[in-house]
Amino acid sequence: MTALAVDLLADAPVQGTARILAFPGAALPAGSAAAPSLNATERALLDRLRWFALKSRLAPKPDLERACFLLAGEANVSLERFATAFFRGLADKASREIALYRPGTASVSDDEIWLIRLLDASASGQDSAAAALIAWRVRPEARRWMRFLAGSLADAL
Repeated sequence: MTALAVDLLADAPVQGTARILAFPGAALPAGSAAAPSLNATERALLDRLRWFALKSRLAPKPDLERACFLLAGEANVSLERFATAFFRGLADKASREIALYRPGTASVSDDEIWLIRLLDASASGQDSAAAALIAWRVRPEARRWMRFLAGSLADAL
């Protein structure tokens, strides 16, 4: 099987608007921007988030608003519950398909860079930056809840 055929098979969509890519795209064409480089801490965080994204696909589809109300009302919510709600909400409410690679993959997608920037902005209290990042990838009706989940996920991490 050629590399192009493998890439085409790997890009096959799965249910929802999030996908886990088995193989990242081939080498960048000449003249395109270089792949972003991550430091060791960001790479470890990204692999952890990739695992959470995979686990969330096994969870039932919750009503995003109800899930957020339940999570907000509880005192001690686990990181895994926030991550599951966040990734399920992202799968259902993203304005376009979100590409996440499998854990351990060396390449990084644009959506994964977006995710790291979102969690960094949420963790450092940059609410306007986090809101702008959410607005870039999430449909308007879910932005409020996804900002809540991103902030809670960043705090739990």
